[in-house]
Amino acid sequence: MSFQIPTGDDLVDFLKDFTGSSNDAEIKQCIYLAELSMRNIELPALRSDPYATENIGVANSLGQVPIPADMNKPILFFNQNGSTPSQSGPWIVYDRIGDRDIITQSMIAQLYLSPVNVPMVIRGKFSEVYNMYQFLPWIGEGALINLYYYKAWPLLFSPIDDIIVSATGTVGTIAGAGPWTAQITGMTATTGLTAGSIITATAGTGSLGTGGVYTVTSTTSTTVNFTATGGTIPTAGTVTNIALLENTGRKVQTNAVLQTWSEGYVYASLKEYYIKRHNTEDAQIYDARYKDAWNIVEDQNNLGKWSGGHTRLTSVWQPRQYRQYNIK
Repeated sequence: MSFQIPTGDDLVDFLKDFTGSSNDAEIKQCIYLAELSMRNIELPALRSDPYATENIGVANSLGQVPIPADMNKPILFFNQNGSTPSQSGPWIVYDRIGDRDIITQSMIAQLYLSPVNVPMVIRGKFSEVYNMYQFLPWIGEGALINLYYYKAWPLLFSPIDDIIVSATGTVGTIAGAGPWTAQITGMTATTGLTAGSIITATAGTGSLGTGGVYTVTSTTSTTVNFTATGGTIPTAGTVTNIALLENTGRKVQTNAVLQTWSEGYVYASLKEYYIKRHNTEDAQIYDARYKDAWNIVEDQNNLGKWSGGHTRLTSVWQPRQYRQYNIK
């Protein structure tokens, strides 16, 4: 799009030209502060695909599903008929409640008998307990829960040094058509890498790709499976200096927020720049523009256009109370 600022480096150049600054480090600090103020923005580009395999949670023996590493905010969870998805129903669509409520209601869940006159879509509840999601009605081990949520997004700039995890490694066969998946083998260590970690590596005969985001999906003591999103396709072969990307300078060159909401980056960064320069008048101008840009996004969410939901106070499927249950 013509109004898009394509990369982090381009954003730095734009802000330097606009402000007259020649200090890259200062501009990057202002961008980082701006990113902190945008962490909870709810944009369509940040929504997960609830039907994608990586966004379908599998219940453990306690009926709990791990919270995804890139979770920012839940939108809607649903269950397509246990461990065997079915288009014929019944489906359960879950509403979010408090963690204390889910624990106390779970204690009396055994009082619920089998529902009678079950509609094709019924309403359940979920909440976060520790690092897991818990559900009512209870779900059995192996049940599949489709997770529709706003994803966290990688920052362009961060004030923390990269951490070298392994000096060497070899990228294996690449699968997919973008995003791509691949494995790095022969690593000296994988300490500090977990699902959701962002990594980088210096290209040798192989590479992770260029211009994309490289996210760990799983690890062993000597291997890392990763997904490459955006940029160029990874290349099979050797790589060096495999690092956990925290970074003093460039973390990633782009992300979904910069791609779809450049005005947020620009206005918030200018606000932080003029605050740092003790220019209250200009800081207030760009703070107002930033808030206007944010409110436009929030207005779309409140209208139910981008939030993935509706604004009704009651369920579209059935009354709030569990009238389909008989209680002893």
